[in-house]
Amino acid sequence: MPPKAKKSSKTDGTQLLKQDLKNHTVGSLYVIGGEEAYLKQHYLTALDKEVVDETFRDFNYTVFEGASLTAEDLRDTVDSFPMMAERRMIVVKDLDIFKPTAALKDELPAILSDLPEFVCLVFYYDTIELKPDKRTKLYASIAKTGCIANFSQLERHDLIPWVKRHVRAAGKQIDNDTCDYLLFICGTSMTNLLSEIEKACAHSATDSVRKSDIDAVCTKVLDAVTFDLTDAITAQRFDRALGLVQELIAQKNEPIVLLAAVARHMQRLYAARLALEAHSSEAQLMELLGSKSPYYARKMQQSAAQLSVKWLRRAVLLCGESDVAMKSAGSDRQKVLELLLLQLAENLEERKSNRR
Repeated sequence: MPPKAKKSSKTDGTQLLKQDLKNHTVGSLYVIGGEEAYLKQHYLTALDKEVVDETFRDFNYTVFEGASLTAEDLRDTVDSFPMMAERRMIVVKDLDIFKPTAALKDELPAILSDLPEFVCLVFYYDTIELKPDKRTKLYASIAKTGCIANFSQLERHDLIPWVKRHVRAAGKQIDNDTCDYLLFICGTSMTNLLSEIEKACAHSATDSVRKSDIDAVCTKVLDAVTFDLTDAITAQRFDRALGLVQELIAQKNEPIVLLAAVARHMQRLYAARLALEAHSSEAQLMELLGSKSPYYARKMQQSAAQLSVKWLRRAVLLCGESDVAMKSAGSDRQKVLELLLLQLAENLEERKSNRR
Protein backbone atom coordinates (compact mmCIF):
# COMPACT_ATOMS: atom_id res chain seq x y z
CA MET A 1 0.00 0.00 0.00
CA PRO A 2 1.20 3.57 -0.64
CA PRO A 3 2.45 5.35 2.49
CA LYS A 4 0.36 7.82 4.38
CA ALA A 5 1.15 11.52 4.21
CA LYS A 6 4.19 12.47 6.23
CA LYS A 7 3.89 14.53 9.35
CA SER A 8 5.64 17.83 9.82
CA SER A 9 9.38 17.45 10.40
CA LYS A 10 12.28 19.81 10.95
CA THR A 11 14.58 17.42 9.07
CA ASP A 12 16.21 18.88 5.99
CA GLY A 13 14.15 18.20 2.87
CA THR A 14 17.01 16.52 1.03
CA GLN A 15 17.45 14.10 3.93
CA LEU A 16 13.72 13.39 4.02
CA LEU A 17 13.78 12.51 0.34
CA LYS A 18 16.75 10.19 0.85
CA GLN A 19 15.04 8.52 3.82
CA ASP A 20 11.83 8.01 1.86
CA LEU A 21 13.74 6.29 -0.93
CA LYS A 22 15.83 4.20 1.45
CA ASN A 23 12.80 3.09 3.46
CA HIS A 24 10.56 2.62 0.39
CA THR A 25 8.06 5.09 1.83
CA VAL A 26 7.75 7.55 -1.05
CA GLY A 27 4.99 10.05 -0.37
CA SER A 28 2.60 11.99 -2.56
CA LEU A 29 4.32 15.38 -2.95
CA TYR A 30 7.88 16.52 -3.61
CA VAL A 31 9.43 19.82 -4.66
CA ILE A 32 12.93 19.35 -6.08
CA GLY A 33 15.29 22.19 -7.00
CA GLY A 34 18.69 23.71 -6.35
CA GLU A 35 21.89 24.58 -8.17
CA GLU A 36 23.31 21.05 -8.32
CA ALA A 37 21.77 19.62 -11.48
CA TYR A 38 23.37 16.19 -11.04
CA LEU A 39 21.73 15.59 -7.67
CA LYS A 40 18.35 16.92 -8.82
CA GLN A 41 18.30 14.54 -11.76
CA HIS A 42 19.63 11.66 -9.68
CA TYR A 43 16.84 11.87 -7.13
CA LEU A 44 14.13 12.49 -9.73
CA THR A 45 15.28 9.29 -11.45
CA ALA A 46 15.34 7.46 -8.11
CA LEU A 47 11.72 8.48 -7.42
CA ASP A 48 10.76 7.33 -10.90
CA LYS A 49 12.31 3.89 -10.34
CA GLU A 50 10.63 3.56 -6.96
CA VAL A 51 7.15 4.62 -8.03
CA VAL A 52 6.62 3.73 -11.68
CA ASP A 53 5.99 0.19 -12.91
CA GLU A 54 8.02 0.02 -16.14
CA THR A 55 5.57 -2.34 -17.76
CA PHE A 56 2.82 0.28 -17.68
CA ARG A 57 4.93 3.46 -17.77
CA ASP A 58 3.05 4.98 -20.71
CA PHE A 59 -0.17 4.94 -18.69
CA ASN A 60 1.19 6.03 -15.32
CA TYR A 61 3.93 8.59 -15.95
CA THR A 62 3.01 12.13 -16.99
CA VAL A 63 5.22 15.18 -17.55
CA PHE A 64 3.88 18.74 -17.76
CA GLU A 65 5.75 21.89 -18.70
CA GLY A 66 4.89 24.49 -16.09
CA ALA A 67 4.42 27.33 -18.56
CA SER A 68 1.48 25.60 -20.24
CA LEU A 69 -0.04 23.76 -17.28
CA THR A 70 -3.68 24.48 -16.41
CA ALA A 71 -5.45 23.73 -13.16
CA GLU A 72 -7.88 21.51 -15.04
CA ASP A 73 -5.09 19.40 -16.58
CA LEU A 74 -3.36 18.97 -13.23
CA ARG A 75 -6.54 18.09 -11.34
CA ASP A 76 -7.72 15.61 -13.99
CA THR A 77 -4.35 13.84 -14.00
CA VAL A 78 -4.09 13.79 -10.20
CA ASP A 79 -7.57 12.27 -9.91
CA SER A 80 -6.97 9.58 -12.55
CA PHE A 81 -6.40 6.15 -11.06
CA PRO A 82 -3.23 4.34 -12.09
CA MET A 83 -3.72 1.71 -14.78
CA MET A 84 -2.68 -1.84 -13.86
CA ALA A 85 -0.27 -0.50 -11.21
CA GLU A 86 -0.37 0.72 -7.62
CA ARG A 87 0.81 4.27 -8.29
CA ARG A 88 1.25 6.95 -10.90
CA MET A 89 3.87 9.70 -11.11
CA ILE A 90 3.33 13.26 -12.31
CA VAL A 91 6.27 15.59 -12.96
CA VAL A 92 5.68 19.32 -13.43
CA LYS A 93 8.80 21.05 -14.79
CA ASP A 94 9.68 24.68 -14.15
CA LEU A 95 6.52 25.90 -12.47
CA ASP A 96 7.25 28.23 -9.56
CA ILE A 97 4.52 27.07 -7.22
CA PHE A 98 5.25 29.93 -4.85
CA LYS A 99 4.50 32.37 -7.68
CA PRO A 100 1.97 30.43 -9.73
CA THR A 101 0.26 31.65 -12.86
CA ALA A 102 -3.12 33.31 -12.51
CA ALA A 103 -4.77 30.15 -13.87
CA LEU A 104 -3.32 28.07 -11.03
CA LYS A 105 -3.10 30.50 -8.15
CA ASP A 106 -6.56 29.88 -6.75
CA GLU A 107 -6.77 26.13 -7.31
CA LEU A 108 -3.27 24.89 -6.57
CA PRO A 109 -3.51 24.95 -2.74
CA ALA A 110 -6.70 22.86 -2.82
CA ILE A 111 -5.20 20.34 -5.25
CA LEU A 112 -2.03 19.89 -3.19
CA SER A 113 -3.87 19.59 0.11
CA ASP A 114 -5.90 16.61 -1.08
CA LEU A 115 -3.58 14.41 -3.14
CA PRO A 116 -4.58 10.75 -3.46
CA GLU A 117 -2.15 8.27 -1.94
CA PHE A 118 -1.67 6.58 -5.30
CA VAL A 119 -0.13 9.78 -6.74
CA CYS A 120 3.49 10.92 -6.53
CA LEU A 121 3.49 14.54 -7.71
CA VAL A 122 6.88 16.17 -8.27
CA PHE A 123 7.47 19.85 -8.98
CA TYR A 124 10.88 19.86 -10.63
CA TYR A 125 12.80 23.14 -10.84
CA ASP A 126 15.08 22.50 -13.79
CA THR A 127 16.02 25.90 -15.25
CA ILE A 128 14.33 28.19 -12.72
CA GLU A 129 15.49 28.87 -9.18
CA LEU A 130 13.70 27.32 -6.22
CA LYS A 131 13.01 30.02 -3.64
CA PRO A 132 10.48 28.67 -1.12
CA ASP A 133 8.38 31.44 0.42
CA LYS A 134 7.94 30.35 4.03
CA ARG A 135 5.39 33.10 4.66
CA THR A 136 2.74 31.47 2.52
CA LYS A 137 0.05 28.98 3.50
CA LEU A 138 1.12 26.88 0.53
CA TYR A 139 4.59 26.46 2.01
CA ALA A 140 3.13 25.40 5.35
CA SER A 141 0.90 22.87 3.62
CA ILE A 142 3.75 21.41 1.57
CA ALA A 143 6.09 21.27 4.57
CA LYS A 144 3.44 19.39 6.53
CA THR A 145 2.48 16.71 4.03
CA GLY A 146 5.25 16.85 1.42
CA CYS A 147 8.95 17.45 1.02
CA ILE A 148 10.95 20.42 -0.31
CA ALA A 149 14.41 19.22 -1.37
CA ASN A 150 16.75 22.05 -2.38
CA PHE A 151 20.06 20.60 -3.62
CA SER A 152 23.02 22.95 -3.36
CA GLN A 153 26.48 22.05 -4.62
CA LEU A 154 28.33 19.67 -2.31
CA GLU A 155 31.16 20.80 -0.07
CA ARG A 156 34.72 19.51 -0.40
CA HIS A 157 34.35 16.85 2.35
CA ASP A 158 31.45 15.29 0.43
CA LEU A 159 32.85 15.79 -3.06
CA ILE A 160 36.24 14.16 -2.49
CA PRO A 161 34.81 10.70 -1.58
CA TRP A 162 32.42 11.03 -4.55
CA VAL A 163 35.28 11.86 -6.93
CA LYS A 164 37.32 8.93 -5.59
CA ARG A 165 34.42 6.51 -6.14
CA HIS A 166 34.10 7.55 -9.78
CA VAL A 167 37.86 7.37 -10.33
CA ARG A 168 37.93 3.86 -8.79
CA ALA A 169 35.05 2.85 -11.05
CA ALA A 170 37.34 3.73 -13.98
CA GLY A 171 40.08 1.49 -12.56
CA LYS A 172 42.25 4.33 -11.25
CA GLN A 173 43.23 5.94 -7.94
CA ILE A 174 43.45 9.60 -6.92
CA ASP A 175 44.81 11.15 -3.71
CA ASN A 176 43.26 13.97 -1.68
CA ASP A 177 45.66 16.66 -2.94
CA THR A 178 44.93 15.79 -6.56
CA CYS A 179 41.21 15.77 -5.79
CA ASP A 180 41.54 19.28 -4.40
CA TYR A 181 43.41 20.32 -7.53
CA LEU A 182 40.70 18.81 -9.75
CA LEU A 183 38.00 20.74 -7.86
CA PHE A 184 40.01 23.95 -8.19
CA ILE A 185 40.56 23.50 -11.92
CA CYS A 186 37.14 22.12 -12.86
CA GLY A 187 34.81 23.56 -10.21
CA THR A 188 32.32 21.76 -7.98
CA SER A 189 29.46 21.07 -10.40
CA MET A 190 29.02 17.28 -10.27
CA THR A 191 27.60 17.19 -13.79
CA ASN A 192 30.73 18.89 -15.13
CA LEU A 193 33.05 16.85 -12.90
CA LEU A 194 31.77 13.56 -14.32
CA SER A 195 33.04 14.37 -17.80
CA GLU A 196 36.30 15.85 -16.49
CA ILE A 197 36.99 12.76 -14.35
CA GLU A 198 36.37 10.59 -17.39
CA LYS A 199 38.84 12.64 -19.46
CA ALA A 200 41.54 12.60 -16.77
CA CYS A 201 41.18 8.84 -16.23
CA ALA A 202 41.35 8.16 -19.96
CA HIS A 203 44.53 10.25 -20.25
CA SER A 204 46.32 8.60 -17.33
CA ALA A 205 48.87 6.01 -18.47
CA THR A 206 49.33 4.70 -14.90
CA ASP A 207 47.02 3.41 -12.21
CA SER A 208 46.69 6.92 -10.72
CA VAL A 209 45.27 10.22 -11.89
CA ARG A 210 47.87 12.97 -11.49
CA LYS A 211 47.86 16.74 -11.79
CA SER A 212 49.60 16.43 -15.16
CA ASP A 213 46.63 14.41 -16.46
CA ILE A 214 44.23 17.11 -15.30
CA ASP A 215 46.35 19.87 -16.85
CA ALA A 216 46.56 17.98 -20.13
CA VAL A 217 42.88 17.36 -20.83
CA CYS A 218 40.55 19.04 -18.33
CA THR A 219 38.73 22.30 -19.02
CA LYS A 220 39.33 25.07 -16.51
CA VAL A 221 36.45 26.94 -14.92
CA LEU A 222 36.49 30.74 -14.97
CA ASP A 223 37.88 31.10 -11.43
CA ALA A 224 40.89 28.93 -12.33
CA VAL A 225 41.51 30.87 -15.54
CA THR A 226 41.33 34.11 -13.53
CA PHE A 227 44.27 32.85 -11.44
CA ASP A 228 46.23 32.32 -14.68
CA LEU A 229 45.25 35.81 -15.79
CA THR A 230 46.51 37.40 -12.59
CA ASP A 231 49.68 35.31 -12.65
CA ALA A 232 50.36 36.50 -16.21
CA ILE A 233 49.95 40.14 -15.17
CA THR A 234 52.19 39.81 -12.12
CA ALA A 235 54.79 38.01 -14.26
CA GLN A 236 54.64 41.07 -16.56
CA ARG A 237 53.34 38.93 -19.43
CA PHE A 238 50.66 41.26 -20.70
CA ASP A 239 50.52 39.43 -24.03
CA ARG A 240 49.66 36.20 -22.20
CA ALA A 241 46.94 37.96 -20.14
CA LEU A 242 45.47 39.52 -23.26
CA GLY A 243 45.52 36.16 -25.02
CA LEU A 244 43.60 34.53 -22.15
CA VAL A 245 40.92 37.22 -22.32
CA GLN A 246 40.57 36.81 -26.07
CA GLU A 247 40.26 33.02 -25.68
CA LEU A 248 37.54 33.46 -23.06
CA ILE A 249 35.61 35.89 -25.25
CA ALA A 250 35.95 33.50 -28.20
CA GLN A 251 34.31 30.90 -25.95
CA LYS A 252 31.26 33.20 -25.70
CA ASN A 253 32.05 34.64 -22.26
CA GLU A 254 30.72 38.19 -21.98
CA PRO A 255 33.30 40.88 -21.10
CA ILE A 256 31.14 42.09 -18.20
CA VAL A 257 31.17 38.58 -16.72
CA LEU A 258 34.94 38.39 -17.12
CA LEU A 259 35.35 41.79 -15.47
CA ALA A 260 33.24 40.62 -12.54
CA ALA A 261 35.44 37.53 -12.20
CA VAL A 262 38.63 39.63 -12.27
CA ALA A 263 37.19 42.11 -9.75
CA ARG A 264 36.11 39.31 -7.40
CA HIS A 265 39.54 37.73 -7.68
CA MET A 266 41.32 41.00 -6.89
CA GLN A 267 39.08 41.54 -3.86
CA ARG A 268 39.94 38.06 -2.58
CA LEU A 269 43.66 38.60 -3.20
CA TYR A 270 43.44 41.86 -1.27
CA ALA A 271 41.67 40.09 1.61
CA ALA A 272 44.25 37.29 1.54
CA ARG A 273 47.11 39.78 1.64
CA LEU A 274 45.59 41.56 4.64
CA ALA A 275 45.04 38.20 6.33
CA LEU A 276 48.68 37.29 5.65
CA GLU A 277 49.88 40.49 7.29
CA ALA A 278 47.61 39.81 10.27
CA HIS A 279 49.11 36.29 10.54
CA SER A 280 45.66 34.74 10.19
CA SER A 281 45.35 30.96 10.16
CA GLU A 282 44.39 28.93 7.10
CA ALA A 283 40.97 28.30 8.65
CA GLN A 284 40.44 32.03 9.17
CA LEU A 285 41.48 32.75 5.59
CA MET A 286 39.07 30.11 4.27
CA GLU A 287 36.25 31.73 6.24
CA LEU A 288 37.24 35.17 4.96
CA LEU A 289 37.25 33.93 1.36
CA GLY A 290 34.01 31.99 1.76
CA SER A 291 35.76 28.80 0.64
CA LYS A 292 35.87 25.31 2.13
CA SER A 293 38.92 24.34 0.07
CA PRO A 294 42.35 24.44 1.78
CA TYR A 295 43.95 24.19 -1.67
CA TYR A 296 42.14 27.31 -2.86
CA ALA A 297 43.08 29.22 0.30
CA ARG A 298 46.74 28.23 0.04
CA LYS A 299 46.93 29.17 -3.63
CA MET A 300 45.26 32.51 -2.93
CA GLN A 301 47.70 33.14 -0.09
CA GLN A 302 50.71 32.23 -2.25
CA SER A 303 49.57 34.61 -4.98
CA ALA A 304 48.80 37.40 -2.51
CA ALA A 305 52.26 37.05 -0.94
CA GLN A 306 53.79 38.21 -4.24
CA LEU A 307 51.77 41.44 -4.28
CA SER A 308 51.80 44.61 -2.21
CA VAL A 309 48.82 45.94 -0.28
CA LYS A 310 49.13 49.21 -2.18
CA TRP A 311 49.04 47.50 -5.60
CA LEU A 312 46.08 45.33 -4.63
CA ARG A 313 44.18 48.32 -3.26
CA ARG A 314 44.79 50.14 -6.53
CA ALA A 315 43.74 47.04 -8.50
CA VAL A 316 40.40 46.86 -6.67
CA LEU A 317 39.78 50.56 -7.39
CA LEU A 318 40.66 50.12 -11.07
CA CYS A 319 38.19 47.23 -11.31
CA GLY A 320 35.48 49.47 -9.87
CA GLU A 321 36.28 52.24 -12.35
CA SER A 322 36.22 49.73 -15.22
CA ASP A 323 32.84 48.44 -14.10
CA VAL A 324 31.41 51.97 -14.33
CA ALA A 325 33.03 52.51 -17.72
CA MET A 326 31.77 49.19 -19.07
CA LYS A 327 28.20 49.95 -18.06
CA SER A 328 28.18 53.37 -19.71
CA ALA A 329 26.28 53.79 -22.97
CA GLY A 330 28.17 53.00 -26.13
CA SER A 331 31.24 51.54 -24.43
CA ASP A 332 33.37 48.90 -26.16
CA ARG A 333 33.30 46.36 -23.36
CA GLN A 334 36.17 44.25 -24.61
CA LYS A 335 38.38 47.34 -24.94
CA VAL A 336 37.48 48.40 -21.40
CA LEU A 337 38.57 45.00 -20.11
CA GLU A 338 41.80 45.04 -22.09
CA LEU A 339 42.55 48.56 -20.83
CA LEU A 340 42.08 47.33 -17.25
CA LEU A 341 44.66 44.59 -17.80
CA LEU A 342 47.09 47.16 -19.22
CA GLN A 343 46.55 49.47 -16.23
CA LEU A 344 47.14 46.60 -13.82
CA ALA A 345 50.36 45.69 -15.62
CA GLU A 346 51.56 49.32 -15.62
CA ASN A 347 51.09 49.52 -11.86
CA LEU A 348 53.47 46.62 -11.22
CA GLU A 349 56.39 49.00 -10.80
CA GLU A 350 54.46 50.47 -7.90
CA ARG A 351 54.24 46.99 -6.41
CA LYS A 352 58.02 46.61 -6.54
CA SER A 353 58.70 49.84 -4.70
CA ASN A 354 55.92 49.58 -2.15
CA ARG A 355 55.82 45.89 -1.13
CA ARG A 356 55.55 45.52 2.61
